[in-house]
Amino acid sequence: MRTALALTLLASVATPLGASAMTLPEAIVLARRANPGLAQVQAQSDAASARLTQARAGRLPSLTLSAESASGTTDLSGFFGFGQSDVSPRAASLQLRQSLFSGGGVSAAITQAREGKAAALAQVGGATAMLSAEVASAYVGVLSAQDMVALSRAQLAQMETITSQAQLRFKSGEIPRTDLDQATARLAESRAGLARAEGQLARSRAHFVSVVGAEPDGLEAVVSPPATPASLDEAIAAASESSPMLLAAQAAERAAQAGVRYAKADRLPSLALTATASTARDQFFPGYSADGVTVGVQGRWTLFSGGAVSGRIDEAGAALRSAQASLNSAQARVRETVIVAWGDVATARAVILAATDQASAATSALDSVRNEVRVGQRPVLDLLDAEREALAAQSGLVTARGEVTISSYRLNALLHGQ
Repeated sequence: MRTALALTLLASVATPLGASAMTLPEAIVLARRANPGLAQVQAQSDAASARLTQARAGRLPSLTLSAESASGTTDLSGFFGFGQSDVSPRAASLQLRQSLFSGGGVSAAITQAREGKAAALAQVGGATAMLSAEVASAYVGVLSAQDMVALSRAQLAQMETITSQAQLRFKSGEIPRTDLDQATARLAESRAGLARAEGQLARSRAHFVSVVGAEPDGLEAVVSPPATPASLDEAIAAASESSPMLLAAQAAERAAQAGVRYAKADRLPSLALTATASTARDQFFPGYSADGVTVGVQGRWTLFSGGAVSGRIDEAGAALRSAQASLNSAQARVRETVIVAWGDVATARAVILAATDQASAATSALDSVRNEVRVGQRPVLDLLDAEREALAAQSGLVTARGEVTISSYRLNALLHGQ
């Protein structure tokens, strides 16, 4: 109940008239439509899909048409009974080719491209989830800044009232000059605090526009943060299965393994079935014509390449070792970041409970001090200190409330691609 109270306490300032309300999920949708960073990652994923299409084409037949046409003069000097003649040589051929055996190169290329696509999709999921966390941070930043402006304005109004009352009491001789000077100083402090809060609100709004692509007008309060794993072990288990960072590294390793097989395929022969239909006119002398159809098998086997094939195999092996090292590093990084992120969520939840109690106690103490100062039992300085403590407690609650939401989105971004 205390958590629910803390999440609803200090709601954002009223929605401006005429402004449409926006929720955090709606802000996330807007950001996904126009974020340049996400668009770049999605374009890379599209390129990976295109590479898979190209690789799969190696298993399909190809049909090639070639043709040429020219005009000129030939002089055969009486050979075959031909002298000087105008000719229009023309030739065309249509070839159908189907690969029969490639030493495993085509299969390896398809596997490499497929795993490359899987890695790209994982990166898109990770970028999307991280963008959601960034939007949540910007969204909560605006709400918190609005709350701080509202608190600062209320604090300034209280300080103006206290200072005005202190001036009257000083003129009547009820309080010393020191109390009036302290009240005046705290009034100036409140004005400076309001200026800082308004400046922070302007920065938060600008950051929101940069991330989401829309003005943060009429943001609705975040009632509850997204659900997260109940324990650290559950969080680590979820990350091991679906962390975008880990999935991308695993796919990259499998792609590198396929790259080694693809390089080794160059050492083996390749076979292809071909069928060709051709026609030629005036190709050698006037009136010459030839038409033909051939069906056969073409073979190719590189027996010596000067070390080029061995070099490609060594390069692919080095790429595989690099991918394996990257996978090991990703596993360690995912575990570390999940532990830290889950700890941030647990800490934020504990802090918001304490901040709720602190804000409630500070508000109650402030009411008591106001009454005691009003009847002359406490000096004005005590009221000024109580006002400051109440503002600090309420500000801490605002910050804690935002941290629960932000840390929850960050943890989920590490666990699941969205």
